[in-house]
Amino acid sequence: MFKQLTRLSIDADGRYASDGELQFLQDYLDSAELRMSAYEKAREHEEQIIYRWEAVKHGLKQDTFHMGERDVTEICRRDMTNIFRCSVTAALFNDLDRLREGLLIWYQTIVRAYNYTQYAKISYQVIQDVIQEFLTPEEARLVLPALKLDHTILSS
Repeated sequence: MFKQLTRLSIDADGRYASDGELQFLQDYLDSAELRMSAYEKAREHEEQIIYRWEAVKHGLKQDTFHMGERDVTEICRRDMTNIFRCSVTAALFNDLDRLREGLLIWYQTIVRAYNYTQYAKISYQVIQDVIQEFLTPEEARLVLPALKLDHTILSS
């Protein structure tokens, strides 16, 4: 969204923007109320969402909370919470570019350095299911692209 606004201000400098150039803004405004609703629900239920996310992961065969003998539950919770917040905010502003470039590429380096790719693959797939328990289908449709981007980048 922000890149598109910046681009529009540069491209339309000294003239009025065309209807086609403004369409992304109209599309955003048409979905703004739903985006805010999804954001508010995620904010209000964050603790329950993270708890449910962890519970589902604990129920899986593969232990995603240990690296060798070390319990990394608190680190996982912190990272999941931070990435979840940034993802929901990206959905609010419809700005996946900022999410990708501002957080995920950096975090991907950490995931790879600690050889956590397989755990990330599981973790960021699970959240896509969990979030749908807390949002309406319409709200989830707006948030899922950010969560899918998390999964794609962090599990590769």
